[in-house]
Amino acid sequence: MTPVPALPARDSGILPARPLAAQAHALRAAAQFLEHTGMAGLSVTADAGGIHISVPERFGSPAARITAVTFLAAILGSRPVRRDTRVFSLISAGGQIAGHDAQVTTSIDPHEESS
Repeated sequence: MTPVPALPARDSGILPARPLAAQAHALRAAAQFLEHTGMAGLSVTADAGGIHISVPERFGSPAARITAVTFLAAILGSRPVRRDTRVFSLISAGGQIAGHDAQVTTSIDPHEESS
């Protein structure tokens, strides 16, 4: 199997037209983004909707997860938004990575915040 060539440090943002190629491009761009941030333990997926980065519960306390989303939002050039429901709070931020829509999220259980 031939190795996949590395993307340049600043990808031009030109998206491949084929769905599978676009998804692979998004994953490579997300990998470069995460390497740039130096953050480990995040969950990353890519689909037709773009790049989805989740800060999971195992990342740490609610404060640590909110800080992670805030940090990633700053790199994406946006601000996090908190949406509260009866079941949980969703903290999210959006932006673009190499031309792909990107969303960073974490959820906070109300019981976590009160403990």
